[in-house]
Amino acid sequence: MTKRKLRGYVKRSLLAFSISLIFLSLVLITKGLKPTNEVEEEYVVNSILDPIVPVTNITETPGFVRPYTSSNVRISKYFYDKNDANERQEESLIYYENTYLQNSGVIYSSDEEFDVVSVYDGTIIDIKQDEILNNIIYVSHNSSLTTIYYGVKDVKVKINDQITQNTVLGKSDKNKFCTDNNSMLFEVNFDGKVLNPETFYTMNINDLN
Repeated sequence: MTKRKLRGYVKRSLLAFSISLIFLSLVLITKGLKPTNEVEEEYVVNSILDPIVPVTNITETPGFVRPYTSSNVRISKYFYDKNDANERQEESLIYYENTYLQNSGVIYSSDEEFDVVSVYDGTIIDIKQDEILNNIIYVSHNSSLTTIYYGVKDVKVKINDQITQNTVLGKSDKNKFCTDNNSMLFEVNFDGKVLNPETFYTMNINDLN
């Protein structure tokens, strides 16, 4: 039996047909695996337009800062608390003119001069000069809360100034309650009573309204 050879153009036609068939099969397979445009659009629209419930129970708590910004400041005299241990109470006594005084605030000191800043927004209600503690600045934060900064020099504010947290009030100075050259006494007065400043920093303004 004699073998017949296919003509060249027939081979080319068969090759083209085979390639077309393979391409068509791939298109159909891909189309079958891919979601329709309608499904894609519905998915995207739903994810964007789904109602979002705003988080309303998480709010930023108005907090206080310390009355200085320098990292070199230390405590020289602690607040006197009658419930503290005897050793801490001794560290809270101020010796002046042969008399021991219970510290009504905290004395902060440093080896170098430092800025004295407001612990929170408020109004300067008074500035006094004292021969023992030098300049004293009174800041009212609300009807119940006043902070007092004793022993400040180069005062930068005046009475009735509206200030914000971290406003520079002046510089640390030397006073007769502390042997350090750069110090200041900070006091917190709430409803006529003094608070321990080291406890005060952990509170917020809502606690003291």
